[in-house]
This record gives sequence, C-alpha cells and structure tokens, in this order.
Amino acid sequence: MLSRFVKLFCATVVTLLIFATLASLPPPTRAYIDPWTGQLWDEGGVEQDLRVSHPQGNSGVSSVAGGGVIMAKLGNETAKAELGRATWKLLHTMTLRFPEHPTLDQREALSSYMYLTSRLYPCGECAAEFQELLKKFPPQVSMTSGRRAASLWYANHPHI
Repeated sequence: MLSRFVKLFCATVVTLLIFATLASLPPPTRAYIDPWTGQLWDEGGVEQDLRVSHPQGNSGVSSVAGGGVIMAKLGNETAKAELGRATWKLLHTMTLRFPEHPTLDQREALSSYMYLTSRLYPCGECAAEFQELLKKFPPQVSMTSGRRAASLWYANHPHI
C-alpha cells in the first residue's frame, strides 16, 4: 500500500507533465495542408494588392457586400481548379433556379450574393478578378428581374 505522500507526489508529477506537454504545443494556425500533396495551402490573411472594391453608389448593394477581398491567394492549383468548377456549378444552378417573378428582396439578395461571393471567395486572386468583372458587368436590376434574365446575364459573362 502506497502512502498518502507518494500518491500526492505522483499526482503532482503527472499534473506537471500534462501542463508541460500543453505548453510545448505549437499555437493554432490558419494554414491548411493538402492531404494528397502535403503542401501548405496558405497562411490566411489579406494581401494588400488583392484589395479591390466594387463601385459604391446607387447599385443597391449594402455596405457589407462592398469592400475588398478578404482571403489570401490560394497556392494549390488543384484546389483552385476544383473550387472554380464547384463555384461555376453553384452560380449557374442558382441563376437557373431563381424565381420567374422575384420580389425586390429576392432581387437584392441575388445581387448582394454576387458581391459577397467576390469578397469571401476562398481564392483571393480569383476573388479580385471576380470583383473586377463585377465592376465591368455589374448585376443590374434587369439581371435580377427574373430567372431568364439572371441566367442569361451569368451565361453571357463566362469568366464570372
């Protein structure tokens, strides 16, 4: 039978080992590692040269949707290509399923979604290009006037 002192001593040593182990762990990071290649995707943050904003004014887009790119450049080309294909499919499906006769709220929601996507897109380089295209071809009221107009607007701008 162990004495009370030995039990307390062992408990103290185990507690100190646990604290030492936790203290030696690296801090959490925002980097992601590709499980297939082992490459680091990106550390996160915003690169200054990617900050592009869409034109403010009477575009009907809220101040939340306006602003610069949030994500950093995505270094992994495979992930970038897959992300592009998935986004293309999502946006095409969304415009094809847009209501025939949308309300004003639904119109504003689609327009805001496009601008928010251009800010929050996981590839900062692509997001900056998307914002430039939205400056050149802004989603106007006619684009959001119905399913046909929305899908034609998106289909006529293949780089978006």
